[in-house]
Amino acid sequence: MTIKDIYFEKSDDGCHIYAVCNGKKIGSIFFLKIGNDKIMISESEIEPDYKNENIELYLIEQIINIAREQHRKIITICPYISEIFKQHPEFDDVRLLNNGR
Repeated sequence: MTIKDIYFEKSDDGCHIYAVCNGKKIGSIFFLKIGNDKIMISESEIEPDYKNENIELYLIEQIINIAREQHRKIITICPYISEIFKQHPEFDDVRLLNNGR
């Protein structure tokens, strides 16, 4: 499976982005817009069969695109997502908290 096999859809409430492959939701990420300039990512969920497929990274990239388009900074409160951000310095332009970086 590659990123080309996945499409992303935003929930009706605007707080989740879902990763969908072959008509099945395989992952989601929850976020909230705070004020006019921040996005908080609090959790992600990936179906067990897709744990090693970089789905979380693809979902994070979707929110990063939103943050860049809307000139927002991202706060991560999920330790796992924070760790992904630490591994990708190319995301630093949208990170509000650098967690030691």
